[in-house]
Amino acid sequence: MPSETFTHSATAAAPIERVWASLDEPGTWEAIGGVHRVFDPVIDDQGRLRGFSFDTVAAGRRYVGTARPDRRDEGRLMAWRIQNSEVRGVTMVELEEVEGGTSISVTLEVESVGLLSSMFFPVVAGAIGSGLPQAVNGFAAGYATDP
Repeated sequence: MPSETFTHSATAAAPIERVWASLDEPGTWEAIGGVHRVFDPVIDDQGRLRGFSFDTVAAGRRYVGTARPDRRDEGRLMAWRIQNSEVRGVTMVELEEVEGGTSISVTLEVESVGLLSSMFFPVVAGAIGSGLPQAVNGFAAGYATDP
């Protein structure tokens, strides 16, 4: 099946602890890329986000998907295994403390789920990839004015 990987990085003017804490807030994932609306979040007893459902729009169509934990290195990396009817993959956010703030690197790995979806995959993947830089830059820029 066809697959694509997209990566973009930006720097937030906020300490790494603050950026990390926001990754456990369901609404944060609406700003990172590929997700338009998060719903049905699962939060554990320690306040950590453990999964969610989401809507995304690609090539003019709305898709409903799920995100389940893939990998988590406290304070540094959070990755979700994502899937909807057309694609599956991993969304990963890596944080690194840098002078003046936090470097945020977002990687989206997506692959087609089935034969029919593989025909439309270039359009869907193109929509995902083209929106990532703006989403990551906007997410990082949001820390410039937030307390």
